[in-house]
Amino acid sequence: MARTVQINLRIETQVAHELERIAEAEALRRTDLIRKYLIEGIRRWKLEQAITRYQRGEITLERAAVDAGLSLYEMMDQLRRRGIALD
Repeated sequence: MARTVQINLRIETQVAHELERIAEAEALRRTDLIRKYLIEGIRRWKLEQAITRYQRGEITLERAAVDAGLSLYEMMDQLRRRGIALD
């Protein structure tokens, strides 16, 4: 079982209302929705960082895929979607 840590944060009332609305529409608890969005945000950040470093020539395509948590073919697909040449 994965270990967890509790994080408390304050958000604007409007954001809380939006989260509640989305959670209801998705049939999720608000905490599960927030967890889902945090995970998606981290994945997106890792992908963008890996792509940036790859474009700068700092890392190989293979390393970019590992850093982004993707297979080599998934990484190649992400680069193609963005019109980035494969070196």
